[in-house]
Amino acid sequence: MNAARLSILAALVLLQAFAIGAALEHFSALLGLGVLVLAAVLILAVPGALRQAAAGFGALRRQLRWWHLLWLLLFLSDMTFRIRDANEIQDSPVDFWAGYRMALVGAAGLVLAIRFAIGQTEWLRSLFQGLARVLAIYGAVCLVSTVWSIYPQWTLYKSVEFLIDASVLATILAAADTVEGYKSLFDWTWVLTCGLMGTVWIGAVIWPEDALAHGVGTLGWQLSGVVPAVSANGVGEISALLAIVALARLVVRDQATARRALYGLLFQGSLLTLILSQTRSALTAFAFGVAVLLFFSKRVGLIAFTAVGVVLAAFQTTLGGTLLSYFLRGQDRQMFGSLSGRTDWWVYAWSKFLERPWTGWGAYAGGRFVAMADLGDSSTSSIHSTYIEVLLGTSVWGLLPVLALLAGAWWLLIRGLNRSEPGIERQLALEALAVLGVITVRSLFTTHLIWHASALPFLLVLGYAEFMRRRPIWALLRRHPVVDAQQEGTLC
Repeated sequence: MNAARLSILAALVLLQAFAIGAALEHFSALLGLGVLVLAAVLILAVPGALRQAAAGFGALRRQLRWWHLLWLLLFLSDMTFRIRDANEIQDSPVDFWAGYRMALVGAAGLVLAIRFAIGQTEWLRSLFQGLARVLAIYGAVCLVSTVWSIYPQWTLYKSVEFLIDASVLATILAAADTVEGYKSLFDWTWVLTCGLMGTVWIGAVIWPEDALAHGVGTLGWQLSGVVPAVSANGVGEISALLAIVALARLVVRDQATARRALYGLLFQGSLLTLILSQTRSALTAFAFGVAVLLFFSKRVGLIAFTAVGVVLAAFQTTLGGTLLSYFLRGQDRQMFGSLSGRTDWWVYAWSKFLERPWTGWGAYAGGRFVAMADLGDSSTSSIHSTYIEVLLGTSVWGLLPVLALLAGAWWLLIRGLNRSEPGIERQLALEALAVLGVITVRSLFTTHLIWHASALPFLLVLGYAEFMRRRPIWALLRRHPVVDAQQEGTLC
């Protein structure tokens, strides 16, 4: 998509915002929703998008390999079908749904063990290279913290889960020796995420009372998933990721030419879902991801145009008040300033960290079973910040590799983007940077950098950064193919 078309898309989004603001000021929230849906339907050609989706899925299906199944197992293991508090977990650690999760993760680990034993995939060697090695170091720190953990069994299991995630990524890095092969992992991840977002909307249709929390913010209700259970924050995150992916593929001209209607529909639908989730951190993360995308695609002028348009709209129309009301979400300024009470959690977590500054309370256990339990919130699974959670669980020994992973991903992707020629490798680097922008902002408010399966989008872009680092090796192998049968069998 050239700059003119992208400007038109930005203008359409601004026009939709104006329309919603006007509708919310004079009519009901339901009418505001109707305006947005109608605008999306009128702008996009749905039949064409569906045809393109079918063609794209058919092409992806032909590219699926055995390691895509491992990724699917990890993705499905993150599905939540019941909510338990800390007391229930301690009283009955393994119920049916916990067994379901353990079975899927165990199946992925078993496949890795079998393939390693018969010499089919050298994933262990791949695990101890580059950024994958840093992942392994973090997993090892978590595993060691089992010794002093406040809840050793929980720390042990969660650490093993994360190490299996890291091992699956290392396996894919060893098996996917072409850019096209790794791109299929991007496509597979976003298809699965689209399916998850689809379950949110199906739940809203079948169980509206459960999916739509009433009396929340400007819209009057907040969207979440029912089966599987997806919090409003989770809905906001997956829709922000899909929206930035769709926009990234619209920015790339050759991809947009082939499937412009599909990505346009995905962008509009994801943006609608993001707005209805009323997740402020996800919306902020999406805005940052857009800025990253436009900056690295050399569209700084469009950033300035959009920023000026938003500022003028905020100060010269009622849109500014509507946006402020949306962000406040019915809270007073004190609650808004405390990030819905998160800063109080973090302050208390810091005091607990100071009690064990050199060891922490055990990976994945400090947030839920120490800080949140003391605060009387036994249903919240973490402290809602990657960095506070890691400090509380593993002290600085876990925080250092996590920061190294994040910094390494940014550096390698930016370097790869600057060094790559126009084509699929550069396109994926641009998309990965935009996704990493969303993930980086969200990491301040979630633990999805280090949480099993929820970390898959981060592992995806982290893996591509490492893939680009290893890329010269694959290029050399293709220029000098191994012809000896015995040597070729060793490489495989």
